[in-house]
Amino acid sequence: MKKIKLIILQLIVLLMFASSCKKASANQNEISKNIIKKDTTDTMRNNLPYTSDNVKQYYKYDTVSVSYIVDMVQKGLSFKNFDEENKRIHLKENDFEVQLNPKYEYYILETFKFSQTNTAKLIIYNTFGENDSKILNIQLNSYLDNKLVDQLLLDCRFIFETEYYRTFIIDADKKIEIVKHTVDNLEYNEAGDIIGEKELADSTKIKVNYTLDPSGKFIKQ
Repeated sequence: MKKIKLIILQLIVLLMFASSCKKASANQNEISKNIIKKDTTDTMRNNLPYTSDNVKQYYKYDTVSVSYIVDMVQKGLSFKNFDEENKRIHLKENDFEVQLNPKYEYYILETFKFSQTNTAKLIIYNTFGENDSKILNIQLNSYLDNKLVDQLLLDCRFIFETEYYRTFIIDADKKIEIVKHTVDNLEYNEAGDIIGEKELADSTKIKVNYTLDPSGKFIKQ
């Protein structure tokens, strides 16, 4: 009888142990699912819509050079240099023929993930125009499977007698709106010499719209 009781007791202990392991396994699976879900959510989350106002913290107006310059003081972002891929791929909306020279440094401000294969990186950098004046550029680079496939110039901001700048909006639905602003505040005589400033500046706006297609290309609408 004692032997039978001992066997029954052993069976009860084994059943309790099996039940405990099953619950622990289920809990572990649930934790793993939550971790995977959290990681996926964090990866897919985009800071969109994103506008030109969001970039203002990364540049400033320099009164000495009379130009807009990249301001990365205490931002903690590292820089990179342009490579041959940047030079090879056409830069869209490049009205002033900005050159992506390998000697120029750029900073990645944001990375947007539009699908499992398509991402876009927002970058900022300075180039040089006439008389070594600085030009501030804000650009969106599109990648498909981590390979650069297209480039779009969102802002080209500088002052050379006339002020040029752009505003933009990047929406979560892959639509991009760019507004090009031109402000002419100078008064000229018949010989073309600057004689002063206008009481009311002449300004123009031109709007262009793009969308990002499944191949990662910026398509003008």
